[in-house]
Amino acid sequence: MRQGQLVQKTPGVVQSSSPRQRPRVPATKARAGGLSSARNPAAAAFAADRGIPKADAARLFHRVAASSSVPVGRMRAELIPDSSWKRAGKTLGPQASQTTARLSHVLSFAERVWGNEVDAVEWLNSPHPELAGATPFSLLRTEAGGRAVEALLAALAFGFPV
Repeated sequence: MRQGQLVQKTPGVVQSSSPRQRPRVPATKARAGGLSSARNPAAAAFAADRGIPKADAARLFHRVAASSSVPVGRMRAELIPDSSWKRAGKTLGPQASQTTARLSHVLSFAERVWGNEVDAVEWLNSPHPELAGATPFSLLRTEAGGRAVEALLAALAFGFPV
């Protein structure tokens, strides 16, 4: 292991392997919905690896569907197929957890860009010309789509041309 590389010895705790030991940093608990805060990407990654509780994911999808005319179940099925959702016990599987963590992160980023959840959710559910007319929400089913949405949000946040 290289000096300065981060190591996870205890779940939810990250520390450096450098000779100058840094204090342990506990993973932050979630914002609304119990998901790891998108402001702490390492904590979000650990939560997704452990599996996100299905109840927390359901609350997140309710938040995103609140201002949409599309029913919550149909919105959720756009990112997590019904078969995966039904098969999951109390905790989502790895792929569904990653997708849920991606949605949580992008929603948090959009809230910072737009200043509130209502406008962020409206933006997520509206077709965007830079995404070939697709909604940002619909692209979140894949890692590449999530990165495209994040890049668009960054351009909007920092005033880059889109």
